[in-house]
Amino acid sequence: MIVVSLVVAALCVARVTRFLVEDFLADPYRRWVVKRWGSESKPSYLAHCPWCTSIWVGALVMPPAALFPNIWVVMAYSIPAASMVSGLLIDQKGDKG
Repeated sequence: MIVVSLVVAALCVARVTRFLVEDFLADPYRRWVVKRWGSESKPSYLAHCPWCTSIWVGALVMPPAALFPNIWVVMAYSIPAASMVSGLLIDQKGDKG
């Protein structure tokens, strides 16, 4: 169960990171950060950098997956994880077509 929990959590981290850094729905958050701290600030850089954001998202998501690898954690994390996998599959299919 620990392996499943960690894999699902890693996919969850990828999806939440992508949501925060790239998705249209999180654009108001990114604009707010820039307006609040300026475009050259560290918070603004964090809001636009997937590598930086994923560290913080991972710091929140991975401990429960590692410490409590049970069906409830896997189920909760499987929603964004499934979104990530399906998005990758759709993107891959679009590249071939």
